[in-house]
Amino acid sequence: MHNADTTVQRIRRFDLVPGYQLVQLLGKGGMGDVHQAVQLSLGRTVAVKLLNQELAQDETFVARFEKEGAALAALRHPNIVSIVDKGKTDDTYFLVMEFVDGPSLRERMREPDFDAMQALRVLTQVARAIDYAHGRGVIHRDLKPENILFDDQAGGLAKVTDFGLAGLDERSDVKRLHNLTQTHMSMGTAAYMAPEQRVDAKTAGPRADLYSLGVMLYELLVGDLPMGNFDPPSVRRPTLDKRLDAIVARCLKPAVEDRYPTVAAFLEELEPLIPLTIGPVPAKETPAQRTLRKGRALLRSIWRGVTAAAAAAALIIVGTVYVRSRIESKRLPPGVAVMNDFGARYLLSASGRFDKGTHSVVLEQGPDLIAIKAFGRQPLLTPGSILFTSGDAEPAGRAVLDAETGGDGLIARTVVDTQASTRSVFEPLISLFRGPKPEARSALMLLGAHDRYVALIISANGSDPLLDWSLGPDKRGQMTAPLPTGSKQVSLELRVDPTTGALFAVIGADRDARVLGDALSLGPTWKEQFAEFPRVGVGCLEGTCAFHGLSMTGVMRPELPPVAPVAPVEPVDAVRPSPSKPVLAPTPPPPPPAKPVAQAQKVAPKPKPPPPKPAVWGKPAVSKENSKPTAVKPAPKRR
Repeated sequence: MHNADTTVQRIRRFDLVPGYQLVQLLGKGGMGDVHQAVQLSLGRTVAVKLLNQELAQDETFVARFEKEGAALAALRHPNIVSIVDKGKTDDTYFLVMEFVDGPSLRERMREPDFDAMQALRVLTQVARAIDYAHGRGVIHRDLKPENILFDDQAGGLAKVTDFGLAGLDERSDVKRLHNLTQTHMSMGTAAYMAPEQRVDAKTAGPRADLYSLGVMLYELLVGDLPMGNFDPPSVRRPTLDKRLDAIVARCLKPAVEDRYPTVAAFLEELEPLIPLTIGPVPAKETPAQRTLRKGRALLRSIWRGVTAAAAAAALIIVGTVYVRSRIESKRLPPGVAVMNDFGARYLLSASGRFDKGTHSVVLEQGPDLIAIKAFGRQPLLTPGSILFTSGDAEPAGRAVLDAETGGDGLIARTVVDTQASTRSVFEPLISLFRGPKPEARSALMLLGAHDRYVALIISANGSDPLLDWSLGPDKRGQMTAPLPTGSKQVSLELRVDPTTGALFAVIGADRDARVLGDALSLGPTWKEQFAEFPRVGVGCLEGTCAFHGLSMTGVMRPELPPVAPVAPVEPVDAVRPSPSKPVLAPTPPPPPPAKPVAQAQKVAPKPKPPPPKPAVWGKPAVSKENSKPTAVKPAPKRR
């Protein structure tokens, strides 16, 4: 009865995969059985892998079974068994893969005419497949001869199968697969497992597959597994090339970091040792063969070195050009760089004088506290000075006097000392990548609303001074002139004429003062260009900048003297008519002076009389020689 039930169950099992007819059982695995089957729609032979019915009830094993299908679906390589289909039946799950009609590597190793050097060719095919899988983020984690099949219909091509324990490299961007291996669980075949995989399979990386390849290489060359303190392959078989010893030893290093970094590096050293023709390796090389082999190896090494050096040089050149272009594209004009807001803001105060009578604010030793707003690099304030040091991480900083003087014009002054920061010994090398380091610059600025500014900028390296302004979208520009600024301390001045609104930038003081180029014409309504009465500030780019005696003075427009009313000029003999009295005749000229009388008595000469005064309105004119009034003839009437 039991045998009959088993037979019925087996018959049902052979018919349970829809669209496929199971032909025969090919093998049993830990997770299920593999059957040869026929795909009814196309009539081709395929391999169907059925998950064990008991394991099909466990969600963990079901997920791992489907993960194998997902891993195979992500890989397309001639040395990897490809997946055809997958699905679910009433009581289990199945995978449909291409049918490989040939023996496994384990079966080939048991054949009497097995050739170890021929097997090395097979191992290189397997290694290429694993290198491809690693490039797609898939780690096999169960490499062994039983999972290497030969496709006789394809000329004996080796194919890697059974990705049931495959995991994902954490650096891979393949997100649809899930690493279902539990932490601190050892999974795989113990003899071929890397030490780290025996402790925790979940953390096993791509180099765990390299350890398995080393075990398979040793077994192919010697015929035994490398257990414990094993002898090198050339000791077990003296006819083998001794260079194979180093390759095997590096693959089987217990420490992960001591193995080959990639499968490609492993192939780079293994492939040159495989003979071009299949056959037994000669027992002993002749001197000519040894010289030829060494010469070829030397040429290969030189060629690899030259190729690597050329590739590295090309990569460095391309990287340098790219980095420098990115840095240059992000480098801002000096004025814009000083105005850039780096997020750091400070509210400070310094001693000074605020004189309302002269409309001036000066930073010096004084009784008043002047408010200062700082941005970017934090300045150090001392009596009369603002200092930006080069130790700050921010490249730029500015400090603004939070005061308004009023007035029709404005004068801003300061004395600045600019010093470039000390360069490191690696600066020439660094400049190859990011270009020359920006110059250390200082600026005297007028700042308005909405990031509007005018900045007078000088350099620590002796470059020509620069006037940079941005007063709205349609009023931006720069102006420079070759004025000397070589002294340690340079006087800077920005002056706005109160009448015309012309802005002058002045370098130097007293007899050495020079105007930078032409005046910047802002017009009588120049304050509107700044959208408010501008503040005076200073800025620093790179290096160390010290500003002394910063001041701002409001200038009033000069007042014109009052114009006196012009009195009408009247002739001497004319008298203005009175509305209430008759018009008088003009005063007659005085009589000539009297001649001296011829008498014995001498008479002192009389002084010369002054010219007569105009007549008083309504009164007759009186002669000084005659105290009596004289008759005045009426003046003729005016028509």
